[in-house]
Amino acid sequence: MNALLNAASCLAVLGLASAAQAHVVVQPATAAPGATETLNFMVGHGCSGQPTTALRVEMPKSVSEVAPQPKAGWTLTVETLPGGGRAVSWRDGGPLIKADSFPVRVRMPRDRAAVAFVAVQSCGATQVRWDEPVEAGRPKPAHPAPTVTLAAADPEKAPAPATASGGGRLPKEVQRRADGALADAAGKPLYTWDIDTMVGMSHCETDCAAMWPPLKAPKTAKPMGDFSPISREDGSAQWTYKTKPLYTYSGDKPGEAPAGEKVSNLWHLAH
Repeated sequence: MNALLNAASCLAVLGLASAAQAHVVVQPATAAPGATETLNFMVGHGCSGQPTTALRVEMPKSVSEVAPQPKAGWTLTVETLPGGGRAVSWRDGGPLIKADSFPVRVRMPRDRAAVAFVAVQSCGATQVRWDEPVEAGRPKPAHPAPTVTLAAADPEKAPAPATASGGGRLPKEVQRRADGALADAAGKPLYTWDIDTMVGMSHCETDCAAMWPPLKAPKTAKPMGDFSPISREDGSAQWTYKTKPLYTYSGDKPGEAPAGEKVSNLWHLAH
């Protein structure tokens, strides 16, 4: 019964949590300049307890070849913005009570370091704008704009050997299970969340963090191979693996089969 209550509570966090608990984010969060990409704008929550009923994403004029993808059950519209660029809207398909994504295929600019999009989320009569710039080294804004960082691949940097992650040193808070997945020091499986698309930042806070406790790192922790510490809003530190923040699931128990991936397809065992 407790496991069922935990699963139900977690789905509520993903679908009907307040805007402070997660954000509208974009995947992939990085792309090559000039590349053609399918961007998925991911909505992981509602607005103040209400389900999402519409999403509008404003494409800056630096982004070209905008081709929004239809979404079953939703009405898709495209309009030209007064200053250039386009706005893509999906509506009348909800109410959306769980995390979902809205795809647009675009060509990225060649002369930018990053592209920020303005997302307007509607939950009935309530609207939330996700339009605040995200700056490295600055506190996370309340309503960060979905942002894609543009960076060309470094030809001098060879890919890491396939065995490097499995055989490298681990922080003392991490161990590797017999199946190759990561676990915390107590043996509870570790997970990553698809909503965490901004490097160096966790989007799982308050109720979400109670259901999916962050893997705490010492304040003095230093990067170690694929593992790096990040700061959380409460001042604590959290381990990341290959830039993705690590969490346990409150419904798991050491030595038992992982249950977190059954709760939502946005949570994955860390390998």
